[in-house]
Amino acid sequence: MKKNLIALAVAAAVLVPGAAFAADSSSNDTGPVVFGYAQITGAQQFGTGPGTSNGLMFGANRIRLGFKGEAVPGVNYFIQGAYDEAGLGNGMANGLNNGLGGNMMGGITAQLMDAWINYAPVPFVQLKVGKFKTPEDLEYTSIAGNELPFIYRNMGQSLLSGRSAGAMFHANNVMGSGVGYAVGIFDNTSVDKYTVFSNVTPTNPSGGGQSGMLNGNGKYIVSGMLKYSMGPLLTAEASGSLGTEPNRGRDDLYSWNVGVRGGLMGIHYAAGYTRASGMSSWGYLNTNPFYNPVTYTAYDWHAELGVNLYQMTLSPIDIEPAIRYDSYTVHGQGTLGNATVGLNYFVNPNNPHAAEVQLNYIMATRGGSINQIYGSSVNGQAPINGVAYNTLMLQFQAGF
Repeated sequence: MKKNLIALAVAAAVLVPGAAFAADSSSNDTGPVVFGYAQITGAQQFGTGPGTSNGLMFGANRIRLGFKGEAVPGVNYFIQGAYDEAGLGNGMANGLNNGLGGNMMGGITAQLMDAWINYAPVPFVQLKVGKFKTPEDLEYTSIAGNELPFIYRNMGQSLLSGRSAGAMFHANNVMGSGVGYAVGIFDNTSVDKYTVFSNVTPTNPSGGGQSGMLNGNGKYIVSGMLKYSMGPLLTAEASGSLGTEPNRGRDDLYSWNVGVRGGLMGIHYAAGYTRASGMSSWGYLNTNPFYNPVTYTAYDWHAELGVNLYQMTLSPIDIEPAIRYDSYTVHGQGTLGNATVGLNYFVNPNNPHAAEVQLNYIMATRGGSINQIYGSSVNGQAPINGVAYNTLMLQFQAGF
């Protein structure tokens, strides 16, 4: 009996604080959850011409670390930092950046990519505020960087409004109908430097009076998306953005996108078309109404197909061959085409993106003056994800 009383006392001493801790850790406070991943990438270009030095380069395509959770029921938060050069910071559209070297040598530093709070009093009218991806392009908004079937996103990313600070009403599935929507307004001066909306930082980020967080310059990006989903088989969307051309300060820059993606039984597919109009090239920052610099229209289309042989019971290991064709055109300047042949290997089929290896061979075709697009007067329209020479890439990924 004495032993039973001692055992009961010990159990109470352990379980009662545990129960109290469990109560404090309910859905009223489910965070923060720490998450992140690293992508270490090697690249080798071919056909760069005589008299040049070529070699294998190792870098970091993406290195991300973040925190997410639920503050109270219906209020979520998400914070993500980037320690790489995947289209961040320098605004240079030079195709292949050495993320590790840039950071170690004092080039690109860490950047806060996302920091947002989402209020969801009802599922079909949610409000997101902070810095996040504007709602344009199905691949860009719905596929995370560690879940991409290819090492690079399609070149159309450079024609989107990208990430910015603002507020957005949205819902992913309204009343179970499969219809989703998003519409938001964003600060034109807070756009990350890798799209046509942010080629040059505006010289007037603040209006009159006090600056800082107290008075903006009145320049905004309005962006929206409408999509319909039939589940895994098919999701289709139409989206667009309207904003200020950063080089001239005029509110006549717009882009729009249509896209589909889906899959079934190990097969996945995607296609999209993006167009941007009203862009000017670098060095034309002049708001004089009588000054009319050269403007450009650019568009991109891509189509991709992947087949997971493990899911189709055709392979004992989880491998996925994939192909994509991506065509990027600046009107009157030329076209850059990238055909990618890839192979993905997932170490654990039950958690495929926790550890994977990706092999891509990208074949580049160029036409018109776009042959010099990375060093010409239209450099501001060069795609950040474009490869101007045939390129072999190998990427190792690990995440948690």
